Amino acid sequence: MREVNLRSVDLNLLTILQVLLEEQHVTRAAERLHMSQSAVSRALQRLRLLFNDPLLVKGVDGYSLSSRANKIATELTLTLQTMSRFIREPEFDLATDKSTIRLAGVDLEGWINMPELVADILQQAPRVRLEVSSNPADYFALLGSGEVDLLVSGMAPSRAKEYFHCAKLGNSELAVMMGKNNPLAKGNLDLDRYLKAEHGYVTLTGKGPTFIDDQLETMGLKRNVVLKISHFLSVVDYCERTNILFMLPVELINGWFEGRDVVIKPLPKQLFKPKAEFFLYWHARSDTDQLHRWIREKIITVKQSK
Repeated sequence: MREVNLRSVDLNLLTILQVLLEEQHVTRAAERLHMSQSAVSRALQRLRLLFNDPLLVKGVDGYSLSSRANKIATELTLTLQTMSRFIREPEFDLATDKSTIRLAGVDLEGWINMPELVADILQQAPRVRLEVSSNPADYFALLGSGEVDLLVSGMAPSRAKEYFHCAKLGNSELAVMMGKNNPLAKGNLDLDRYLKAEHGYVTLTGKGPTFIDDQLETMGLKRNVVLKISHFLSVVDYCERTNILFMLPVELINGWFEGRDVVIKPLPKQLFKPKAEFFLYWHARSDTDQLHRWIREKIITVKQSK
């Protein structure tokens, strides 16, 4: 049996062959294919070489199919239909999709109205299963391995791997939060008082320093960091019970800590005041997945309506 190197086969020839076998006429096949007659004739010559068979045989009443062409006609149609299904985007039905989507990010509820999001998703996709994780972890590693599908993070895209895609969810001004009984709660928080205070910050990885520490270092200064924690939610408890200062996005402060015994102060004017940005990340492998895409759009919509 003659071996065929598929890499050398122009698959477009198969669609031309299908029409030729159906029409059994080069001119009519060319009209159906919106090709010139000469182009279809050249394709037929290539097909004859490929199959080592005349395929269309000229007779008294025009062309007829060769014995081999008769055998492959039905199989060719089925093969092209299979290829079309293989290439075509699969059907997507929210009402019946049973996929599980895993969403991660520390203190997600601070950035997204999760109950509203879950209710909206399950109303339209009742069989979809959601797993939400907010425990500190190396989420980008989990995103890379496929253990997490979607990640909300404050890490800038420039620091993420190239195979991660992202969409910006929003940004927030930064402010300093402290307990009402903190000696710094009264008066302006200037740079000198800021540097003499005790500081804490939230780190998802356990690592540091923060961009404020980097900025202070360029100024030849250093603040007194006494505490690193892994959750935003517990910040308010530390502020109320100690004299530790935390720098937080105003959006989190307004969303979570209203009514608590805390005071909010602007950063000292000598410090550069960037906005805290947060992003939705996903892996390139799920970029075109229809359910993933739909849920990503839902997250962005819910965030914008917050």
